[in-house]
Amino acid sequence: MPETVQLVDIQESHLQPMYLWELDKEIQRNAGIEHPRTYEHFLNSFSEYFRGDKPQYFLKAVEVNGLLLGKIELFFDGEKNYLGIVLASQRNQGIGTKALNLFLKELKQRKYVNQVYVEVYDDNERSLHFFQKNQFVYTGESSVEWYRNRQRTLVTLVRDL
Repeated sequence: MPETVQLVDIQESHLQPMYLWELDKEIQRNAGIEHPRTYEHFLNSFSEYFRGDKPQYFLKAVEVNGLLLGKIELFFDGEKNYLGIVLASQRNQGIGTKALNLFLKELKQRKYVNQVYVEVYDDNERSLHFFQKNQFVYTGESSVEWYRNRQRTLVTLVRDL
């Protein structure tokens, strides 16, 4: 059966599995999550989003054949639109690319976004490869951050829509 990648609105039933992703050591390292939120704090954050108290965020769940596999989000910091994507499983199968393209198409149509940025740690080779393969290019911007008592360089990439 061919895999059907869909983006759906985040539902309350998605929250528990999404919280477990935040506890995953590999996802923590790649996303720079040094101290995972408590489940209560995680739920409160999504309650604020559901109420409309976080208009700077736009979130979608990534489902394949009805199974929740990830999430994709846009965050507007007042100047730039930053994109983030997490696939908790079934990586390297084209699902992320399909989800990204669906999301970018929706952003262009609904949010009138013409450019998106991503910030990726330079030691996260999988994510760097993914974004470069999907037409993101280095901006030349970078910053050094501390993560678990060591420095890591965060690089910025951009894609025009």
